[in-house]
Amino acid sequence: MSLFQFELRKLFFNRRNIIMLFFLIVIYGAIGFGTTYFLVGDKANYQIYAKLAAPLVGPINQQKAEEARIVYEGLKERYGDNEEAIYYGTSSDPIAKFNVDYAHFANHVDEYYNGSPMDSLGEPYGINVLSKKLASLGQAGENDSFEYWKTQNQLRIEQQLGEPHFANTVLWDNLFKNWGDFVMLFLLFVPLAFIIAPVFSVEASTGMDNLILSSRNGREKIVTAKIVAVVVTAVCIIAAYLTATFVFGFLSVGTFEGGRAALRSIPSYVRAPFGFTNWQFTLVSITWLLVSGVVYASIVAFVSSRTANLLVAFGVSLIVLFLNIALSALGTTISRMIQPIIDFSMGAITLTGEVFVTYKVYNVFGTVVPYWFMIAMFMVLITALVGVGMYLGQRRRTAP
Repeated sequence: MSLFQFELRKLFFNRRNIIMLFFLIVIYGAIGFGTTYFLVGDKANYQIYAKLAAPLVGPINQQKAEEARIVYEGLKERYGDNEEAIYYGTSSDPIAKFNVDYAHFANHVDEYYNGSPMDSLGEPYGINVLSKKLASLGQAGENDSFEYWKTQNQLRIEQQLGEPHFANTVLWDNLFKNWGDFVMLFLLFVPLAFIIAPVFSVEASTGMDNLILSSRNGREKIVTAKIVAVVVTAVCIIAAYLTATFVFGFLSVGTFEGGRAALRSIPSYVRAPFGFTNWQFTLVSITWLLVSGVVYASIVAFVSSRTANLLVAFGVSLIVLFLNIALSALGTTISRMIQPIIDFSMGAITLTGEVFVTYKVYNVFGTVVPYWFMIAMFMVLITALVGVGMYLGQRRRTAP
């Protein structure tokens, strides 16, 4: 048996963890099926929804938009302004659900041109709003400023992508919520931390690391085998989550309809500055979650390499995760003060819903650099640092 296989078997492919993985897949599958089911109910309800949506796929139909708004206002009188109450109240009524979705779509089209009142709290949005800001900056003589370049670039992207189109994206909307929500961090990263935390700490707690690392295999080979085992373990667990939520989400509706529609047809991604289809963004999301999961697994392994106590390694790994989530949940006033820290916290960089949902750029030596690219470089840097840290840390433990 190779050294890598030996380490992987110790870390992951053992009876305890295989049983735990089975139960995790059951939980992940239930989430994928249940969350999609609650959108429009059973397949019969979904078919009614799909029949209503089919003739309206594409640019906005103003007559239908007005009808949908009337229905939506009636539902607001019944359930109040709480969108979550309306969401659950219409889950078993496909006709009401469709009208709510189309009314939201009509609002998104209007925002594409004129923005919304909420934009005053953050970055401006909307073709007309951006055009006015650009003209104002030009009149102020700030044509060479970063703010002018950023606004110009955003306006160019919005004009190229065009106004949102309507599509039946029930499956994809729910799928991306499952892959881009804070709940995922608990369901995915807590088990990941539990499985990976022993990779170094168990041997250190018994004193076996001095013997193992001084064996004929050499310290570098053993540490490398452990790191590769950590990566494979992380990929397996994340792949289980992605596969289960995707497959069981599909089973609840029985169709991939909307896969070729633009990503911006999904309400939560209506301002995404990308021209992806939903199928394309599925591949992007899978890649992003796998990479970010490996980054977190590397951090957990590094923590494990610095302590001889399994519980401490697991506890510190969870603290790192929870602190990062807490940063992303801070109030508006505080978050503005430490926005760069929040942008690069684990709670932000891991979730596709945070990274790809809106236009966000940084000023790097006067150049407009997309947020997602900055995050990618940051993850590469963090992974390299913790990797070097694991090698250096194990040298100190090796018996001379």
